[in-house]
Amino acid sequence: MPKISPYIWGSVVISVALLNIVDMLPDWATFAAILTLPFMAASNGARCRRAKS
Repeated sequence: MPKISPYIWGSVVISVALLNIVDMLPDWATFAAILTLPFMAASNGARCRRAKS
């Protein structure tokens, strides 16, 4: 994962959580935002491996 990507992901999770606190989003949105990290990391890792070959 690129160095900036965890910061972007973290800011998205925090903003989704804040929107959930003020009842603008459903409860499942926070869980969905948190669970995207493994998929994002896997897709970036696959792209990096292809680039090195």
